[in-house]
Amino acid sequence: MSKPPASPSSKVRPVTASTLRLHTLGGLSLGEFRKVKSLLLPVIVALDGPTTRRHLAALLWPRAAKPEASLRVALHALREYCPDALWGEERLSTGLPCDAAELLTLRGAAAERAYTGAFLPDLNVPDVSAEFEEWAEGWRQRLARHVQSETLLLAERSDPAQAARWAARAYDLPGAPPAEPDTLRRLLALSAPASALEAALRTELRDLTGRRATDGVRPVRRTPHTRMLGREAELDTLLAWATPAGGGTAVVTGPGGIGKSTLARALLRELTVLGRPVFLVDAEGVTHASEVAARLASVLQAPAATWAALGTALVPGSVVLLDGLDSLDDPEELRGHLDTLPQVRWVLTGRRSRLGRAPDSDLLLALAGLERPAAEASWLDVGVCSAAQLFVREAARVRRDFALSPQNAALVASLTRRLMGHPLALTLAASWLRREDLQAVHDRVLQDAGALRTEGGDGDGRRGLQLAAARSWALLSPALQAAALRLSVGADFDPADAPALGVDSEAVDALLQHAFLEAHQPGSERLRLYPALGGLLREQGQAHPALLREARRTHAELHLQRFLARAPEDPATDPERANLTLAMHAALRAGTLTPAAAEHLLAHYDRRGMHAAGMETLLTLSELAEASGAEPALQAALQVGSMWLAYRAGRLLDAQTLAGVFLQGPLAADPGSRMKVLNTLASVRGEQGQMRASAELLGQALALAVTLGDAVRERFYRMNLLTVLSFLGEEAELQRQLAELEAGLRDLPEAHSWPLRERLLTLRTHMTQVDLPGLQQEARALAAAGARSGEVRLQLAGLLCAARLALRQGEGRAAQDAMAEVRRVTAKVQDNTAGVELLLLDVQLAYARGRAPQARRSARQALQQPRLRENPWNLIELLCLTAPDLYRQDPAATLAFLCAAAHAPQVHMGQRQQAAELIRTLHADATPGPTAPLDLNALHRWLQTQLG
Repeated sequence: MSKPPASPSSKVRPVTASTLRLHTLGGLSLGEFRKVKSLLLPVIVALDGPTTRRHLAALLWPRAAKPEASLRVALHALREYCPDALWGEERLSTGLPCDAAELLTLRGAAAERAYTGAFLPDLNVPDVSAEFEEWAEGWRQRLARHVQSETLLLAERSDPAQAARWAARAYDLPGAPPAEPDTLRRLLALSAPASALEAALRTELRDLTGRRATDGVRPVRRTPHTRMLGREAELDTLLAWATPAGGGTAVVTGPGGIGKSTLARALLRELTVLGRPVFLVDAEGVTHASEVAARLASVLQAPAATWAALGTALVPGSVVLLDGLDSLDDPEELRGHLDTLPQVRWVLTGRRSRLGRAPDSDLLLALAGLERPAAEASWLDVGVCSAAQLFVREAARVRRDFALSPQNAALVASLTRRLMGHPLALTLAASWLRREDLQAVHDRVLQDAGALRTEGGDGDGRRGLQLAAARSWALLSPALQAAALRLSVGADFDPADAPALGVDSEAVDALLQHAFLEAHQPGSERLRLYPALGGLLREQGQAHPALLREARRTHAELHLQRFLARAPEDPATDPERANLTLAMHAALRAGTLTPAAAEHLLAHYDRRGMHAAGMETLLTLSELAEASGAEPALQAALQVGSMWLAYRAGRLLDAQTLAGVFLQGPLAADPGSRMKVLNTLASVRGEQGQMRASAELLGQALALAVTLGDAVRERFYRMNLLTVLSFLGEEAELQRQLAELEAGLRDLPEAHSWPLRERLLTLRTHMTQVDLPGLQQEARALAAAGARSGEVRLQLAGLLCAARLALRQGEGRAAQDAMAEVRRVTAKVQDNTAGVELLLLDVQLAYARGRAPQARRSARQALQQPRLRENPWNLIELLCLTAPDLYRQDPAATLAFLCAAAHAPQVHMGQRQQAAELIRTLHADATPGPTAPLDLNALHRWLQTQLG
């Protein structure tokens, strides 16, 4: 018993309930007050509600001569400390906030954080009633079970490494009662391999299920409970294959529902716990290799969905699981991309017919049904077969009292043989036990067993799955059947969106229980219908066309409204991209898709760097729009989007072809669409080095923009034209266009004018006739504007330009100060986009100060930057900077590369002039005559050799 509190006059002043909180988890306290029985009064009232004085006295002072008097003494001590802790005459009430009462309102991580210990732990209060002790223990278990349940849900929605930690927390939760077998199985599936928790769970499960299964007979021989029944050998094979360094491809094939995804998730979990970099990509529904790249980019959070960018994001030794490649059109194209990343191990799962022929170097695992017991097997032997174990496990989830016994072993074994050990078929058959007993389930399967045979046999159980799925469908109520059909129009769904799709949460729970839904993404709450049930759902949907039309309309409205309300680059769209594509197709067929939605989709793929995947998506939509006779504006928006994304993806021939066909067709009569296509074709010509053709096309696009009064595109096209003119070196026309553009800057808001001023500054910097002091002033103003607005990119552009201009004027100290500021800003915001430019400036500054070794070191560092190879400008700049130094080592190659640069159409005019001047400086007798085309890869390798 704690000592009573000191009198208010000496130590503790009375306090109000609004300033106090009643703590019951991990201890019992109210501020500085510690008198136990007095504190138990508001605890009981806070949890049970208003309570009579007589009941409180009977609970806490059952053997006192005058229980009411003891209650008054305890109340007096409590009210002396907190006058409004309890009020009322016959029934007492409280306004004290209580952590236990609040805990029941919390969910997820919030509940786990709030649970600081068991309810009233180690409570040792004499002379209380047995009823109070039962009350305290009941609340202790209720609160602990609530937190344990929330923690277990957190574990099941987390990545494998975090899931193991949540599972350990749930198992060891203070105050929790002994876990039921179902809870132990869920925990075991989440525990870390070879951990103390795994061993404890296996032992506890064996003890519990062993006693339950034998029911007084001799002990049954059992294998330990496993996470993934019947695939241990395949999992071990994959783990052994993934362990060595280097790359490779493993292919896991088999029919739908056979366990390919389950095996992939088990591998993900094992490798994650072992500390290997491993990534799971849900590839269900993808048709092109570009879509695979887009989904992998989302998982990796890579800046672009190109295979080159993915190669940078994937560290050597990574394992990537591409799960569900069942709709892939060209597996050979995907294999070609995977071969470009030889330090990554790839695991592909899908039907073998969709994955192509596996090379001899691949690891090939063809999954069939789980191990079934022989007809003459004893019930002990039945219990160790994986197919029987799976059926018993799933049946126990339906009927908690179900267990394998000598009486039902023969029926279970026969079921597994009839269904060929197919995991999903067995799971569905087990769900029938909600309506029928085991004998009825067996008899139904046995009666239809003839349907499981085909002329060529049925070794993988596909017909068994069809039978089980059809029967499971028949057992669903009409409302649940309608819910499943509504959900079938999407790729997957967030349970929070189910009501908006016309499916309530009770229907979602029921479909989960009937094994129609699965959680397919570790660490996510998203659900989907089992892909293996797609055939059944399509067949059933044919009988309910009106329902499916309404479901598609609702699905499209939900996803299109959400998509259009977000910025195109919002990453929140990434998990919904498959649903968004389906919504676009549904809206197009229904005639409700708008050109604005098509343009928003183009902007999404463009800004998210998913150009190839976006091109395929918009091209498919444009073909559907043309076939269905959609409005011309929509057809034009989709076709323009397709060719622009083809250009952005580097597929110049495709972009050129699409643009040429468009310009010859009837849609080109619309000036707005024609303007956009001309700009796209101009961009293609520029990439192809045809700068003159690019300038002519841009001039046509610019004229249309002026005619249409499209001021935004007019500025954009004029800026593009300026860039092309700077490559051509036509400074007279360049000056005229610059004046036109600068005249319009005065009418723009500052936020819009600064990005244009940045590009104009860059253009003027590379012209032959420049006002260096004026440009330096503009560069400083640009850097200051970027710092004020928080636009780091503008600030860095101004600082880098200031450094370049300072070096042109021989002001090494000013250049060094500007470069130091760039490094300070980039370190603060963790931006590495200026790395190459800084290193090139380092090279130039070191040579200017007579420090050739330091210049070479910076040049070597620049060569290691991926962005150096992505931009020919940077590589030619490095050649020009290092040429006087490298000429002494290899004069012939130096002159050859300079000559190639001087004549390369894709090289900027300023750099061509600089290369020609270097040739004359280094070798007076040499002339920059015709030479072989510029090979940037060869130049990169040569620079690495010479600078090494």
